Amino acid sequence: MKIEDIKILEKLLAISKNGRSKQERVRSHALILSNDGRKSQEIADIFDVTQRTVFQWFKDYKELGTASLTQKVGRGRKPKLSVEKDLEIVKKHIEAYPHQPKKAYALTLEDIDIKISYNTFKMFLKKNSI
Repeated sequence: MKIEDIKILEKLLAISKNGRSKQERVRSHALILSNDGRKSQEIADIFDVTQRTVFQWFKDYKELGTASLTQKVGRGRKPKLSVEKDLEIVKKHIEAYPHQPKKAYALTLEDIDIKISYNTFKMFLKKNSI
């Protein structure tokens, strides 16, 4: 794959060094390596993916440009606790026991219908600034 536009190459280089996610950095680096003349199998070996994956990165880039470097919406593991449904319950217990997060965790588990780990509970608190 050959990229002629120098501004696009500079943008890809910047993303490969300072991209927000590892996925952006890897994909942009793969495009740069391809532009430098590396074979797709070589690139696949460097990033420990299949050659088919590398071809898919190239195809996506041709169709979407640099927007293809980011992860598509809806991918990844879905959260166990929802902000809409569980936030008020968690807040209620944390406000009641601000210095006893394990007690708030235990009470939250009694009120919600799912099982979560204490670490998941702590991450939910941190993510929602509670």
